[in-house]
Amino acid sequence: MLDAAKIYNASFSAGLRPDPELSVAEWADKYRMLPRKSSSEPGKYRSSRTPYAREIMDALTSASGIQEICIMKGTQLGFTEVGNNWFGYVVDVSPGPMMMIFPTSELAQDHSKQKLQPTIQETPRLKDKIREHRQRDSGNTISTKEFPGGILFLSGSNSGAFFRSKSIRFLFLDDIDGFEHDIGGEGDPAELARKRTDTYGPRKKIMEVSTPTIKGVSRIESSFRESDQRYYHVPCPYCKAMQKLEWGGQGADFGLKFTREPNGKIKDVWYECRACHKPIEEHNKRKMLEHGQWIPEQPGKTKRGYQISSLYSPLGWVSWRQIIKEFLEAKDFKERLKTWVNTRLGEPFEETGEQPEWGLLKTRCEPYNILTVPAGGLILTAGIDTQDNRLAVVVRAWGRGEESWLVLWTEIYGDPGQPQVWKDLDGLLGRSYLHASGAELRVISAAVDTGGHHASDVYNFARHKSPQVIAIKGASQPGKPIIGRPTPQDVLWNGQKIPNGVQLWPVGTDVAKGVIYSRLKIGKPGPGHYHFYMGVQDDYFVQLTAEKLVTRYVKGYPRQEWVMTGPRNEALDCEVYNYAAAIRIGIHTIDWDALTRTIFGGQQGVQRTEPKKREEKNKSNSRW
Repeated sequence: MLDAAKIYNASFSAGLRPDPELSVAEWADKYRMLPRKSSSEPGKYRSSRTPYAREIMDALTSASGIQEICIMKGTQLGFTEVGNNWFGYVVDVSPGPMMMIFPTSELAQDHSKQKLQPTIQETPRLKDKIREHRQRDSGNTISTKEFPGGILFLSGSNSGAFFRSKSIRFLFLDDIDGFEHDIGGEGDPAELARKRTDTYGPRKKIMEVSTPTIKGVSRIESSFRESDQRYYHVPCPYCKAMQKLEWGGQGADFGLKFTREPNGKIKDVWYECRACHKPIEEHNKRKMLEHGQWIPEQPGKTKRGYQISSLYSPLGWVSWRQIIKEFLEAKDFKERLKTWVNTRLGEPFEETGEQPEWGLLKTRCEPYNILTVPAGGLILTAGIDTQDNRLAVVVRAWGRGEESWLVLWTEIYGDPGQPQVWKDLDGLLGRSYLHASGAELRVISAAVDTGGHHASDVYNFARHKSPQVIAIKGASQPGKPIIGRPTPQDVLWNGQKIPNGVQLWPVGTDVAKGVIYSRLKIGKPGPGHYHFYMGVQDDYFVQLTAEKLVTRYVKGYPRQEWVMTGPRNEALDCEVYNYAAAIRIGIHTIDWDALTRTIFGGQQGVQRTEPKKREEKNKSNSRW
């Protein structure tokens, strides 16, 4: 077994030698093989499939003289392979110490196992230089790859110890908008990693790649603004005018356009030239890409910056028709539109986070009773916030398009450390709620917050009420999924997990609050609209609107945070947990037709009407 220190010192010395003339793109076209295991187009790599990537790979070439590169991009553009090509070039042509960093250690491991290792095995030039992975071989593991004159480290941004005591010449930061903001008080992981390249001075090479997130907060947007801001211009097949491919939007005399059938189905799709306004069909894209060129809008800056959308995706990957289809499905839902803007246009989304006015929301109360469910509501969920002297509870009904109806807002007073509070909650979750059809519905998914001082009581309740009830923990972190993968909490004395024990589900409160606030602004019944029953207490609306989104600077970096503007926010928290409970059961994938037939006893659908009054049995200006 080779000594790790000797290998590292050798790689450091190799990184100081003169660089060869072969470029990354030339190396990839000549030697790189795409593995069958992880590629949709296995076999010999061809840069002609993604001509826009050639200049970027030339910039990554060791002798290019360019030190920093950032890429703000959409998806389905082949940039994962650009990073893998760079790795292969470093191994085979310009060896030295290299580091790849991903948002999490799990993603780093996945990339190593699913992308790098198959590439090594199927590319002879790499297989000859990197030994096959063996369990006891410290030179070739999931997180390190040794090769003559160099070494690759793979890590997640959440692994602080990994950044210490390493001098790196080649640094690849992948999906940096997903990076942690601070590691154990040591600072920003991206900045810590950059400092590892200082030893190499002008010979270092740093590449940042990411789809952006929120405007003004996105790391890749900030990096791109500091660059020479290059865009890929392609020629119109008719007038030859060079131009960026842009969405354009409604009313623009350029960009992606489409017509629809009477039934709403997309009919014709084309791109309108900015110069001659002729319709360009997508089959022209191959030649357009081949004759394109990157043009900087801020020439003279030393950092290279590239922005490119999925409109440039090669034929056979993601089509213009698919991009339009996804837009039509997303345009009425802020969170889906944000994802579409980020991943398809490769642009940051402008998040307002404005507070709704609680008085205006109260005027929207409708003539249906507390504890009853209007015709459109077909599934019941609940969100429960835990306080020291009470439980706050929201029960909400869900229907097509995630339209929803408030069924109950209440607070159960008492010590959550005592059984009576939980008996009362069990009564609310176990009882039936009268539907407009005459059917009786019950809560099928409930999320209870473990925050505060009563986590063990919540676990006990969830343990006995599973799978209806889950224990959750809110996490205020930009971009964190509304509901994530659960972690087991029940273990034996030896630390072994107990099968089918209670689990803790993480909830991304920042994203959920943004979704809820955007939906509270939808004024008309329909997809995403929030309904309220007549007589909802004022404190519900006051608490529902008790936060706003602000931008603060943490160690010099902008960060969006939700801050309270009122004394209590339990109603908002309950709605967040309620939405997480709904997503957990797949609210966006439910067969609503089948559910409607079940509830209405064979009727084929529900007409939207004013909800029936029943006695309770048991007392933007936008380019989109």
